[in-house]
Amino acid sequence: MKTFLERLFSTVLLLSLFALAVWWNSSYGYAILVCLFCNLTTVEWHAMLADRKKECQRGLLLTAGLAYPWLLSAVASMKVEFLTFLFPGLYLAAFILVSFLAAMRGDVEGDRPLRSIGTTLLAFVYPVWLFSFSLFFLFQHDRMVLLLLWIVLATKMTDIFAYVSGVMMGGRFFGDRRFSPKISPKKTWEGIAGSLILSTAASYFLYLGLTDAGSFWGWSFNWFVPTMIVLFILAVAGDLAGSLIKRSLQVKDSGSLLPGIGGVFDLIDSPAFTVAGFSAMLGVVALYDAVRLGW
Repeated sequence: MKTFLERLFSTVLLLSLFALAVWWNSSYGYAILVCLFCNLTTVEWHAMLADRKKECQRGLLLTAGLAYPWLLSAVASMKVEFLTFLFPGLYLAAFILVSFLAAMRGDVEGDRPLRSIGTTLLAFVYPVWLFSFSLFFLFQHDRMVLLLLWIVLATKMTDIFAYVSGVMMGGRFFGDRRFSPKISPKKTWEGIAGSLILSTAASYFLYLGLTDAGSFWGWSFNWFVPTMIVLFILAVAGDLAGSLIKRSLQVKDSGSLLPGIGGVFDLIDSPAFTVAGFSAMLGVVALYDAVRLGW
């Protein structure tokens, strides 16, 4: 009951924030919500690494990580496509360069520089740099907000249905074999299989329910299924990646901001993979259309 009440409180809090953004119904409102999530995740990473005394350029991580989503939001709001797509790569390149320069000024004995640079880069890229691709959806077209909402909801449904399927069918078909025993021992093959079927079906009905988005995307069912399979794989990979990091740092949750859930990193670990992956798919489709139409 305690866990249920804690999760209920966190869910109501999150839904209230989302409802406030929907009430504002502005690209800027949604962008502020995304930026706040990214900033809170950066703070959580900083705290986890400091608590575990891990080699990391925490000043660079905190400064660059907090600034990035707001700067990307400002660039995206200008609605100049080539700048929007160019900025993330340039920022990441500059981040890597500064990280190397900072490592050269410190202790260069052994593998400390490698661990410092690698940890700093990972803490920035996952999930802040990846999840910030959400901002690409907010300033291009009004109905793109619905597309972003669909991606996030479809991603979270994979987690929910994996848990439900695992509880109901876990061990009935694959016995004691687990999907990822070393990273997430509670995940079962039955849960994964059930989640793939249920989340695909639920996501499709959700897609049909978003009529404005449906008319904009123009997907046929033949395209929807492979797209959903790719998103499902990315969602599971993102969830396992988050578990791997927390297991490596020997923490159960990334933070305590959301009782019963953990931290913001626990909330956006899998959407970071799916949002970035879907952005890449849209980029590939746009490039294909450009080539097909002769640029």
